[in-house]
Order: sequence, then structure tokens, then C-alpha cells
Amino acid sequence: MKNFSMGSFFVKVIAGFVLLLLLLGLANIIQTRALMNTLFAEQQEKRGVSLASTLAARASNLIIIHNYYDLHELVKDTQSTNDDARYVFIVSSAGELLAHSFPAGFPTDLLEIPAPDGNDKHRITVLTTEEGTIRDIAVPILDGRLGVVHVGLSAGSLQKVLQDTTRQFLLDTLIALLIGFGLAIFLTQRLTRPIRELARAASAITAGDLTQRAYVKSQDEIGKFATAFNTMANHVHDLLIELKQKEEARTHLLQKVIVAQEEERKRIARELHDQAGQNLAALMMRLKCLEDDCPGGNRQCRLDEMRSLVKHTVEDIHRLAVELRPSILDDRGLVAALEKYVEDYRATYRLDVDFHVSWQGEERLTHEIEVTVYRIVQEALTNIVKYAAAANISVILTTTTGELTAIIEDDGVGFNAARLLVDNAGGNKLGLYGMRERAQLVGGNVTIESSHDVGTTIYVKIPLRRNSHE
Repeated sequence: MKNFSMGSFFVKVIAGFVLLLLLLGLANIIQTRALMNTLFAEQQEKRGVSLASTLAARASNLIIIHNYYDLHELVKDTQSTNDDARYVFIVSSAGELLAHSFPAGFPTDLLEIPAPDGNDKHRITVLTTEEGTIRDIAVPILDGRLGVVHVGLSAGSLQKVLQDTTRQFLLDTLIALLIGFGLAIFLTQRLTRPIRELARAASAITAGDLTQRAYVKSQDEIGKFATAFNTMANHVHDLLIELKQKEEARTHLLQKVIVAQEEERKRIARELHDQAGQNLAALMMRLKCLEDDCPGGNRQCRLDEMRSLVKHTVEDIHRLAVELRPSILDDRGLVAALEKYVEDYRATYRLDVDFHVSWQGEERLTHEIEVTVYRIVQEALTNIVKYAAAANISVILTTTTGELTAIIEDDGVGFNAARLLVDNAGGNKLGLYGMRERAQLVGGNVTIESSHDVGTTIYVKIPLRRNSHE
């Protein structure tokens, strides 16, 4: 048998059953004792009245002829032949003691027991003595003209009967309790075993084992419940498989989208650099030649303006190309790309950015991880410029043998991170979700801690997979 806690259903049923049997047994004993006591008292009183009436009839003749010796013997014989007769005595109509059964002397206080009044055929008086309860039954002799017979009946025999009966009832109750306890264990086991089986199957399914099912042993209500549970488990299993397949398809599609996005960025960056950039550079050279061939103050001013505009356009195109797809990320890796990005970030936005790196190992990370971390840091720094109003920013990049950690922290205005991520609206919600989506695609996670007027800290943790850089 398995161990059961005090609060288990099994223990509660057994305890309730045992308590019920005990209460029934005690109630039965109390009621039986009360009933026997009442019946015994009635029967004893009837027998005492009969005994005293018989004695009064026999004693009348002896009293009339003044044969007190035989009267005394009659009283002694009456007391000795009746086990529950504690005493017998006869009092004359004048209140004189005629005969008694006390060998050691008659207790005179018994003379104070009242006799029957008027037309009463008998009178019963209950006496409380050291020996217990005694019922004094007084019967008049010749309607009281010759005296009164007193017979004292003790309740000792009743107490013995009650004790024997109580002992037998206790024994019967104990036997019934043992039988009931065994029966309760058997029935409760049959009832709780399928419930425990259902609980086991539910716990296994909760832990991830979707193949677990409850064993159906009967067709009663518990069996029907187990069947319904198995049906539900099958449905949940099918739904989870379908959901897993959809999630895998979504992840695969998202990876393709991100790869396609990076390839498109690379193509656009290359075209901006190779084609638009070269064309603008050639245009600047031609403007220079035009300046040399066409002197004149006003024209010179216009040419300078055009040359400056082209120069800024070339710089903007170069910066855009780097942001779309920095070639340094492919050529030299994540650390060099982030160093260059932070350096340009400082120069462009004039913010104080501290960049710290603690790197273990010389191997390059996989292309997916490098792109993921670069884009998350890029998105975080972009959000700081847009929303944080921060004065100080720090970027910490550390690696161990099995994990990469990136921490981006600012002292800006902060925000309610939990509320923003739950709310479907919000300016930078997509950026935050984009960070998480990217990290999850490579097995990592992003944690955001922020509160108003305190700042924001973003933790990025990604399990490492390294590739040798050819």
C-alpha cells in the first residue's frame, strides 16, 4: 500500500468510516443501557410488588396469632431465596418492628420510609446508599390494619447485567469496526486507485509526456471519467503536434525571411556603394573640373554648394550602406563590427557610449549568431536615440565556453517593460519583439528591465556555436 498523507482522500474516507462506526457503537450501547435500565426497573418493581404482596398474605395469619418466630423465619427465608432482595422487614400498624432480615441489627432509619397512603396497594421508594440504588417496595397487610411489609431490592444485579451487556456490545463494536475498517480499505482502494491513476497520467502529461493515458478498468462513473480524460488527452496531443508543426513552419519561414532580408540588405548596400556611390563620386570630379574651367565668383559659390551637397549625399549613402549590411561583419566578425558601429554611433549622435568586450576563444561564431547579436545591439541603440533621452550608454559583450551575453544599458527615461510587451500598440513594441524573435531563432532569449526615470537594461543570452573562419 502506498503512503498516504493525513489530508488524502483515502485517509479521510477511512477516518470518517471509523468515526461513524464508533459513533453508532457508542449510541447503540447508550441506548441499550438506558432501555435495559428502564425495563429492568419496571420488571424489578413488578416482581418486588408481587413478592411483597405474597409475603404480606402469608404474614397476616402469623401476625394475627402472634407467631413472631415463624414470622421472623418467613422474612429470613424470603430474603435468602431472592438474590436481589437486600432486606425484608415488617412493621406493625402502630409503627413497631415485628420482624427483619438484618443479622447484625436493624437500621432504625428504615422505619422513616413512608408507608402506602389510603387505598394505595403499594408504594415504591428509591433509596441511595453506599451499596448503590435500592428500591423499597412497601405493601400493606390487610389494607394496613396489621402493618406493612417492606422489601428492599438492590440494583446490583442490574449493574452486573449492564456491565456484561456493555462488554459484549464493545466487543461486537470492535469486531464490526475491524470488519468495517477492512471493508473501507478495500472499497476506498477501489475508488481511489483510478483517481490516483488519473492524477498520475495528468502529471505525466503536464510534465511533457503526451503518450500517457489513464487505464480504464470499469464502466462506472470513474471509468467514464477516465475514458473522457483519455479522449481529451488524445485531442490535446493532436493539437500540440499540430501547433508544434505550425511553430516549426513559422520558425523556418521566419529564418528564411531574415536570411532573405539580410541578403537584400547586402545587395542594396553593395549597389549603393558600387553604383550610386561611384556615380556621385564621378559627379564630384566633374564639378571640380567645371569649377576649374569656369571661373566667376557667383558660379564658384554655386559650384561649392553643389559639391558640398554631393559630398554629404555620398556620406549618407555610405552610412546607409554600412547600416544595411556592414561588410566588416562578414570580413572581421562581430566584435570589430560592433566597435565600428559604436564609434560611428558616438560621432553621429554625440552620445557617451562605453563598449567593453570579454571574449574567450579565437574562433568566429556562426553567421546566424553574429548577425543576430549585431542586429539586437543595433536595434537597442536605435531605440535609445529615439525614445530614451539618455546621457550615458554602455554595451558589454562577454562570452564563456558555452554562452554569449550582451548587456545594453542606458540612464534614460525608461518605460513599463511588462505593459509595453503585453500591449499590442506602441511605437517601439515591434523593435522589442524583433529582438526576442531574433534571439529565439538561435536558441537564446532577451530580458528587458526598465522603469520610469531609472533607465533600461537589456540582457541578451545566446548559447554558442562556433565556426572556424576560413
